[in-house]
Amino acid sequence: MKKQIYHIATLMLALCAMLVNTSCSDELGELPSQYKVDGNTVVDAASAETLLGGMYYKYANAGYNNYDILSTGNTSMTETYPADFAGTVIYYQGAYLFETHNVTVGTRYSYYFWNYYYEYINAANCVIEQVEAADDSWFSGNRKQEILGEAYAMRALGHYNLLRLFGYSWDVSSPYGVILRTAPSKVSNLTTPRSSVADSYAQIISDLDYAIANAPSVNSHWYITKWFAKGLKARVLMLRGQGNDYSDAAALAQEVINSGQYTLEDNVIDVFHSKGIDSNEVIFGIKPYSNQTDVYEAYYYRSSAQFLPTDSLMALFENDPRKEQLFLATPTMTVVWNDDGTYTIVYVDKYAICKHLDPTLMTANDIEESQYEMRLTEMYLLRAEALARTGNLTEAKSLLKTVLTHAGVTDMTEVDNASSQHDVLQQIFNEDMRNLFCEDGHEIDIMLRFGDIATAFNPVYANTQYNVLGIPVDEFKYNGDLTAADQNPGYSAE
Repeated sequence: MKKQIYHIATLMLALCAMLVNTSCSDELGELPSQYKVDGNTVVDAASAETLLGGMYYKYANAGYNNYDILSTGNTSMTETYPADFAGTVIYYQGAYLFETHNVTVGTRYSYYFWNYYYEYINAANCVIEQVEAADDSWFSGNRKQEILGEAYAMRALGHYNLLRLFGYSWDVSSPYGVILRTAPSKVSNLTTPRSSVADSYAQIISDLDYAIANAPSVNSHWYITKWFAKGLKARVLMLRGQGNDYSDAAALAQEVINSGQYTLEDNVIDVFHSKGIDSNEVIFGIKPYSNQTDVYEAYYYRSSAQFLPTDSLMALFENDPRKEQLFLATPTMTVVWNDDGTYTIVYVDKYAICKHLDPTLMTANDIEESQYEMRLTEMYLLRAEALARTGNLTEAKSLLKTVLTHAGVTDMTEVDNASSQHDVLQQIFNEDMRNLFCEDGHEIDIMLRFGDIATAFNPVYANTQYNVLGIPVDEFKYNGDLTAADQNPGYSAE
């Protein structure tokens, strides 16, 4: 599915509010009708809610798809491309994107991620700037602070995603952090230096602390809450892995589990095949428009699987009851290259990924198009990992068994037999991949966190130079505070 690569200058000039025609309730509402590039759009509480709705539009990547159907089209950014990068899926034509992490391949895809994340960071900054300046008397109760909490969490999410894809997130002493943008983008502030990894983490955590203190406790699953902010902070701390980060992450995950706001599904497959965004396991996600087929076509386009599970991923599903629920052997278009440079298209039975689609149905009408930023299952797995890393293997295994039970697994022999920290972490890694693959790019975090276990799964990760994308070249053209030395090693700034 082709996507336009937006020029960095276009991104930076698309300032502030996307005005919508209806308020944000159970639907995202109508698409933003215009961009407001100067002046104030917040003149009362209703316009503040409208501005906040524009932020969620940018996050959901809402728009009209290639068939002129109103859609949320986020699948590439949050599911297939990150999964491809981590080594859980591969494009049906072979090494198409990031499988080898070759720095000369996939560089142009850096623009997709870069522009997407900075667009919703910019939208969040617009909310923060204008709502902070708004008159307190316009808002009822704590609503002003709640709006700001949602925006701070969204900004943190964007910077975090940039750090894990473009920064040396595993090395807090590294200068290769992200370009932190904490104000709406204007010509006057396009020149912004690259921050260190330590400063990047500090800004992200500061924003999340504000969101934890101020975001609403209760909200629809497609809007941010304080519980999402806590879960995201746990995720961030697990990636940083310094000092008390693991114990703090374990405590935060437990707070989300104990919140009473969310419950695990009896069968986790129901989140994807029937209940969707309304499942009480979902902490935050993207609600689809009716009749859209963007997710379906990302995985299964024109009766052919587009992304296929790798052998490494499928090996984790041997003797797992989810295998038949998540994958289906189906004729898949395969390109066979001939010695003379021509190619032949043949159809070969390969596994299609049916996480969003019941494999017994396989029609676009039956797909669940919701996308999930965070589910309660992740909190159980993060807490299990954090406890295992701090030596509490007994509770870590108990949490892992809880997750496996809700996935329909009855044989716990491998978990019971895991006696060392490494063996327990291996079991957690395996379930992370089985449960969270093709979902919000979780594989990227998992691969960066699990060291030699991750390298055994995908040997490319042995060379950390290739575990990040290059900063787009246009950023160096328009950001005067960057020099060639600020580019990630192995990439060109020209």
